[in-house]
Amino acid sequence: MIIDAFKKVSDMASNQLALPLGVPSFRPQDRYKAFPLDSSNFHPITPTSGTSAFLDGGNLEILSTPALSVHFERVYYNLFRDGERAFLSLPQKIEFLAVVSARGSADGFSYEASLLPLSDDSAEYLPRERDLRFDAYDRSISERGMVRISSIGGIIRSFAEWSYAASVCDELDDGIFVMDGTLHAPYKNEAKYAQRAYKSAHGVIFCGVSKTSHLYTTTGLSLPFAIRRLAREKEVQPPWYYSNLVEITDPAHLADLNFAMLHKDSRYVFRVEVLKTQRDRRDEALSLLAGNSNDLTFPGYPYGLIDAHKHAHVPQDLLGRLRTLLLSQISSSVDSDSIADLLSTTDAHDYLDRIV
Repeated sequence: MIIDAFKKVSDMASNQLALPLGVPSFRPQDRYKAFPLDSSNFHPITPTSGTSAFLDGGNLEILSTPALSVHFERVYYNLFRDGERAFLSLPQKIEFLAVVSARGSADGFSYEASLLPLSDDSAEYLPRERDLRFDAYDRSISERGMVRISSIGGIIRSFAEWSYAASVCDELDDGIFVMDGTLHAPYKNEAKYAQRAYKSAHGVIFCGVSKTSHLYTTTGLSLPFAIRRLAREKEVQPPWYYSNLVEITDPAHLADLNFAMLHKDSRYVFRVEVLKTQRDRRDEALSLLAGNSNDLTFPGYPYGLIDAHKHAHVPQDLLGRLRTLLLSQISSSVDSDSIADLLSTTDAHDYLDRIV
């Protein structure tokens, strides 16, 4: 039976991939105006070397209750000049704990964060705590009712990335600065951190590169898949980038949105955003990105982002150790029954997994 079911899945996948290209699909109410796909929007890329900086972040929740969430957070950057690793005066990474607490009032619930730097040189690069207060029903975070407290840790990491990006860009004079992800800053107070980072990029092209994309065309095709299919049909050889997809007027998303294949042997099309006010330097940005995308482990993806992900990632195997250390400290000031009662509000699912 399962083979028959898989054959039906195969037929469905085949039908899906054969759909017409369609038009890039964006919601007009979100301030995105899409343009039809056109082969004249493909542009060749000439890889070049120069100055390229990359930044990524990671976080891991080490304590989870409905009213208190603790995350270990890390943000890391690197710098390459003409293919060689270089350094700035600021530390390459910052690490801190984000402690998120639920607060009740007559108007409802909100979440507030306290940031605890894990080194003396991390504190000055962190966002301000007063900017990290979120309504528990904030529609920019969740459109499905109450925001889960555990999701706030990832939002705080985004704030920390923008904050650290401003300091990195302030020490650069040329080349590109690349964040992992898009340049969209949708959360309350986030846009002002993005703006500060943009203003710090004196002569530096500010970019974002996304590993994945959940954009579609009006027929239901994946947008990067549709663009790659168009490139094949028109025999456009990589490396290339595709522009003139959409005009964005959302003040929280100051980006010129493109898709690119950054290496002749790549199988991947990545979403590449350039700060909207710098789109006249798009060719330069894509050339520098392609020049950094020759690593044999992942041709077509910037090595700087591979390295940034490696050093910013907080591995899951750290969870047990960090959680044990934290609970041992809590137990010195809180009685064991209270700790057990606190944890039991969320860990029943984990307990069930262990006993079945």
